Amino acid sequence: MILSPVTKLEAQESAFAKKYAVVLGDYEFDMPEMGMGVMTINVYVEDDALWAWPETSNEPAKLEPVAGEPMKFTVEDPDEGTYDVWFLKDEKGNYSKCRVANEGQGMDVTGIKIEK
Repeated sequence: MILSPVTKLEAQESAFAKKYAVVLGDYEFDMPEMGMGVMTINVYVEDDALWAWPETSNEPAKLEPVAGEPMKFTVEDPDEGTYDVWFLKDEKGNYSKCRVANEGQGMDVTGIKIEK
């Protein structure tokens, strides 16, 4: 059986989505120390990449994997510097937390995955 290019691409995206399915969804961050209230970030897969879209932003940010650390990523922002992003397991072994840190911005917050 020969797969068409579209079918192969869909299969690749599906494999990538499966790899990160455990972290996909919305995360709620309580950020009073940053002068903000509660902010939600949507984490999703598109075009064979992992993306994070903060509700306060006009566009998503691509999460770049960190070699040797399967659930750590970085985001480079030309104005705000480097954001480090970790997906963390809870006491039950489920990925239910997302930590975001930016040393230059004095930010280190952990969000909780919103269960649907």
